[in-house]
Amino acid sequence: MLLGSDEYLEEFKKRLNADDEYERLAKNVKDSYTLFVQAEPDKGIQNDLIVGFTIENGKLTDVWRGERKTSFVLSAPYGVYVDILTGKINVNKAFITRKLKIKGSLPKLLKTAKATERLVDVLRSIPTEFEGEYAERSFS
Repeated sequence: MLLGSDEYLEEFKKRLNADDEYERLAKNVKDSYTLFVQAEPDKGIQNDLIVGFTIENGKLTDVWRGERKTSFVLSAPYGVYVDILTGKINVNKAFITRKLKIKGSLPKLLKTAKATERLVDVLRSIPTEFEGEYAERSFS
């Protein structure tokens, strides 16, 4: 499934809501997130990708494409998201090293570090197709 496609987002919602461990780790989370995946034209990624989602009490209640006002905005070049999804860099380390830039409260976000890591684990279970020079790092 192409990263960020409607099919991908639906699968993300289905898998995350079926994950008991994520629900336990995020049981007190009531926040919304925008992921801003920045284009890298020199690497074959021509357009920005913007997706968002809302987590309430360990469940993903809404997922969308495009911009909305959210509790957190996480932005990075496409390749950083590929590195996170393929395990080259830990998501929380990406926050701390500012490879993944945050608008919103970093301390609040880091309080849910284990839930965030589990969310990425769930994303890694989805067969993912990347574009441009990153296509060779796609996985199933």
